Amino acid sequence: MTILSAPSARLPPIRRIHEHSADVLEGLVKYLRTIYNPPVRGTRRVDRKLGNKTLDGARQDEDALAVLRSDEFERAYTVRWLTGLIAQASLIQDGPAEDEGADLAAFEEKVDVLIRNAASLLAVCAGTAAAGTVTRRFSFGTPLLDSSIEVQLTDIPISVESDAATVGAHTWGSACLLAEMIAETPERYGLAPSADDPQASLRILELGAGTGLVSLASAKLLSAVSNKTQQVPTVVATDYHPAVLENLAYNIKANFPDGIASGVSLSAHALDWSIFGEETLKPPALDAPLDEPFDIIFGADIVYEIAHARWIRNTVAALLRRPTTNTGPQPCFYLLIPLRPTHVLEARAIEDIFPRVSYSRSAGNSGEMELCILDVESILCETEDRRAGGEVEYLHYRIGWA
Repeated sequence: MTILSAPSARLPPIRRIHEHSADVLEGLVKYLRTIYNPPVRGTRRVDRKLGNKTLDGARQDEDALAVLRSDEFERAYTVRWLTGLIAQASLIQDGPAEDEGADLAAFEEKVDVLIRNAASLLAVCAGTAAAGTVTRRFSFGTPLLDSSIEVQLTDIPISVESDAATVGAHTWGSACLLAEMIAETPERYGLAPSADDPQASLRILELGAGTGLVSLASAKLLSAVSNKTQQVPTVVATDYHPAVLENLAYNIKANFPDGIASGVSLSAHALDWSIFGEETLKPPALDAPLDEPFDIIFGADIVYEIAHARWIRNTVAALLRRPTTNTGPQPCFYLLIPLRPTHVLEARAIEDIFPRVSYSRSAGNSGEMELCILDVESILCETEDRRAGGEVEYLHYRIGWA
């Protein structure tokens, strides 16, 4: 088990903060972030090499972090210390001499990054985090851009009303992993611009969007490359619970303060999967922007009950565009789910509802098609502390008409 000391014991005295180097102070800010703004569990992909392992140490670490996070004295001390760090940042003296221009500029940039990171964490510690709300920052590298895609999200406390928990109030590992995969290989998901295929009016739907990470990462990626396509794609993030939808709209506004994603139409809307009934029934009429079919549908960790698999199948059948030709990008539903020991039957329901086909059979007469699993990939991730036994396994499905 990792021994994590309390901030009041580990941090240097506030009046002497400026005597430490920028690298040391950045390390201390990262240590504080481990406590008050931890990463989402189980999102670091690893090779599948499992041995005799245990989760006991990881669980003990999580318990220790929870105790520190709930200690009001330690939180108050952290707020004062971060405030002191920001105030004294200009006094840090470990930089190069003034006549070393390039090195001095790099040092000043390092201090600026330190101040930004400290201020961001201070906002988390001094703001609504004390009430169970957490602000998270995500950065995804992509081959399409010189810089990373940056997304900031707010998680709100999970509540239980009428026996239904607002699980979409939190950002879960599946959303982090899927957003990362979209950014890393956008061509895999039909999001890379192509001169041969301008993808006019590309429409993307996310089911059970929760905090909106997948939709926001997709919108930011498309916004950055929209000038290469000369098209305005549409991204629609959907969920069901009013509190989750309110937080989803808040996160969209936080990432696009002007209310408009440049070159992209991005919005949040309510969607109840249960209204679609059986596959043989005529789907209900929906208001814009859900009144037209979508080219791509995403779903990350959205199966919590056995009935969800059937509801999702019927919803996708009603909202996923049917292919009109056998060439070019085909409409697809990308589903990523974790294999939880508590939800074995729910995960198995996906395989029961969606039949498998080989890739060679994924084209044909659209009038005779049904939704099938075109391929599935198993992905193993480790927890943020890299502790043996802390792996989480995910299944990534590509589902389409066949």
